[in-house]
Amino acid sequence: MAVETTPGVRDLRVALPAAAAWVGAALLVGSPERAGWVVLIGAVAVCGGIAWLFLRRPQRALGLIGIVVVAAAFCTVVAVAVVVGDARRSPVALDGAGTVTVEVVLTRDLAPGDRSVVGTLVDAGDTEGLHVPVRVVPAGTGADGPIAAGSRLRGAAVLEPDEPGNATAYVAFLRGAVRTTPPTGLLAATDRARQAFVAVTRALPEPGASLLRGLAIGDRSGLDPGTEAAMETSALTHLTAVSGSNCAVIVGLVVVLGRFVGLSRVARAAAAIALLGAFVVLVRPDPSIVRATVMAVVVLVVHLAGRPVRGVPLIALAVVGMLVADPWYARSFAFALSVLATSGIVVLGPPLTAVLATRLRTPLAAALAIPVAAQVACWPVTIPLSAAFPTYAVPANLLTEPLAPIVTVVSIGACVLAPLWPWGASVLAAIAWAPATAIAGIAHGAAALPVAAAPWPAGVTGVAAAAVVSACIAVAILTPGAVRFRLLVAAGAVTAIGLVSVAVPRIVVRAGLPGDWAIAACDVGQGDAVVIRGGTGVAMVDVGDDPERLGACLDLLGVDRVDLLVLTHFDRDHVGAVASVTDRVRTALVGPTGRPEDERVRRSLVDAGIDVRTADDTTAGTLGPLRWRLLWPRAGAGESGNAASLVLRTEPGPDCPSCVSGLFLGDLGETAQRRLRGVLDAEDAADRVPIDVVKVSHHGSADQDPLLYRETAAAVGLIGVGADNTYGHPTRSALEMLDAAGTRAYRTDLLGTIVVGRDGSGGLRVWTERSAPGSPRGAPGSPQRDPSVPALAPGRDSRRRWQAAGAVSGAGAVSGVRSVSGVCAASGVGEGRPGGALGVGRRP
Repeated sequence: MAVETTPGVRDLRVALPAAAAWVGAALLVGSPERAGWVVLIGAVAVCGGIAWLFLRRPQRALGLIGIVVVAAAFCTVVAVAVVVGDARRSPVALDGAGTVTVEVVLTRDLAPGDRSVVGTLVDAGDTEGLHVPVRVVPAGTGADGPIAAGSRLRGAAVLEPDEPGNATAYVAFLRGAVRTTPPTGLLAATDRARQAFVAVTRALPEPGASLLRGLAIGDRSGLDPGTEAAMETSALTHLTAVSGSNCAVIVGLVVVLGRFVGLSRVARAAAAIALLGAFVVLVRPDPSIVRATVMAVVVLVVHLAGRPVRGVPLIALAVVGMLVADPWYARSFAFALSVLATSGIVVLGPPLTAVLATRLRTPLAAALAIPVAAQVACWPVTIPLSAAFPTYAVPANLLTEPLAPIVTVVSIGACVLAPLWPWGASVLAAIAWAPATAIAGIAHGAAALPVAAAPWPAGVTGVAAAAVVSACIAVAILTPGAVRFRLLVAAGAVTAIGLVSVAVPRIVVRAGLPGDWAIAACDVGQGDAVVIRGGTGVAMVDVGDDPERLGACLDLLGVDRVDLLVLTHFDRDHVGAVASVTDRVRTALVGPTGRPEDERVRRSLVDAGIDVRTADDTTAGTLGPLRWRLLWPRAGAGESGNAASLVLRTEPGPDCPSCVSGLFLGDLGETAQRRLRGVLDAEDAADRVPIDVVKVSHHGSADQDPLLYRETAAAVGLIGVGADNTYGHPTRSALEMLDAAGTRAYRTDLLGTIVVGRDGSGGLRVWTERSAPGSPRGAPGSPQRDPSVPALAPGRDSRRRWQAAGAVSGAGAVSGVRSVSGVCAASGVGEGRPGGALGVGRRP
């Protein structure tokens, strides 16, 4: 099978129209109502272009006009696909459906703890025969293990339209009991193979065992957060995303074995296509594997005709074919990365190999050219996912390049053999484990090197800068002579400017962070993570759901140990990143568990060697000179979830004038907040201590009790919230409530990480990681500054943003919030910590 990879000018005849169709599809899926007009205009353009070509027969512009006609044809076909797909995705019967009984067929496995999974809605209420892609958000399926792709989930669900342009048309929030029907046929067989493969690899040491499953069948659920982060930092995550290399292995084995046994060309192609189909079912149909399979099938069909295959047109036709099948692939990052990586290797690989071969041996030059070409093509698209410059991506990929195929071939053999002969499969798995462990070691080694992921500008600026760098390098590879040097210099200059533009402000921010901070709200996106410091002791309330952001915040604060971890409840946006801090935590307080997922989180803490205690309103203790107590839930209440969030109050001890008092409300709703207010009102008024900082409940949702905040009258209100979140947090009503209570709202989405401490006179001072451009002075939710402190633009001297938030020490007397006397210090819990950092016990 001859495949011509060297690109030529004639390849543009298909590549440019395919790119136009891709852009058109990405735009149209966000506004499907315009697709009909595009069909009409495209049809007219195609007919007019063809007629003009036949009637005028131009010679000079023939190629350009041909490209325009083909582009119009591709765009028209894709627009038709959008019209048809939108009608299928948005049936009239689902308009305003609300809560209905649904039946969903899962497209991918639903692992324990997964926040959502993709599926196909087939029934909704009285409407049957649907085929609507949905994102399923389970409330708890009751299953202890994974639920296989092809399983049917039936139960009550709230159906809400998804964002326009998303791969799924609706989001189904499951409610109550769910009936699960296992898959049948080929899906059932592949699930048995997957589960058997997991069983034979379970006894192998980590992280090699989990990485082995990732490389073979795309199962990344067992990867520990450390290895996952190391793979991302070293740009090796593509190894666990089954794609073109795996398809190449399948096709290559079939062709070689077919020739060995004397099969005809047709028989070899048919066998390869059949095995590719089974393989897609085994690994589950991600966009990358579907794209690679489509390309492989096209190659095999062309191979039957005995003609050579050109790489660029093949990629272009595969892209158009997939967009016609499902135009919503156009906005898929996996699809984009797969296409760009393959295109980079095909277009840039051969000329780059020729350039490098002038100084290196050809095999080494070819091996080096592949990761460089793929990285150059993909880097701009990775910026929205992770704004970083992968310093050691090329050497890491170069080292793993010979190992990955070995793991893939041997582990696929083990997976096929596992249901039939487990012992034989375990032998093959053990053989594949060695190179998989070596890949994990390379990832960890590269991630541990200095500046392994240099910071890069985020957003449109970062994408544009990365695109300029990649374009300069690509053109330099394709262009010989003196121009090459100038382009490489330009790429280097833009890279240096991009790195410096982020690194310098970060250094300034880190240098400007006050050393005497007392409370810090970490910017972890849509989630909560608050750090409290009392002398040398450190406590943490919740951890959010973004390990990378959480780690960056803890590094900024200089926190390498957590004496006390308080998990207010078990929602993912509060506990999702817990695995990334278990190595720093000694004692953890958790609330009541109500779902199997809750118990799994608790068990993971115990397995990590942490002293885990179920806490309630009888739990109290000390953190250095800081006293703390849980106010909620009531002992023996029997509730779980938001209404049973652990509510923590901290108070300065008698010898800690620099300590800051706080009230941390978790996700407590209005009803529970009213009951909590009753508890506070029943306390002895003589022991009341003013509250300086309140962590606003539930990210500033509307489900609040205004009287609680009014009686608390904290000077500072911290809101952990993600930028552009789809929940509308914080709500206007919550911001106005805080403003009425005299509490100044500080939001992590606008200000980044926020820290609170005391100034020299005993008043409160607030430092923010960044300022909020355009926030009007005095508006609810905007940062409030002392008039004597000038507001600076982001990236300027952050030390000057260490600003006053309260005019008087302690923010004045506050009614309704009182301290607790008789706090017990647990014996032995804080042993080995400087200054007896932590004490935990029960109130008498």
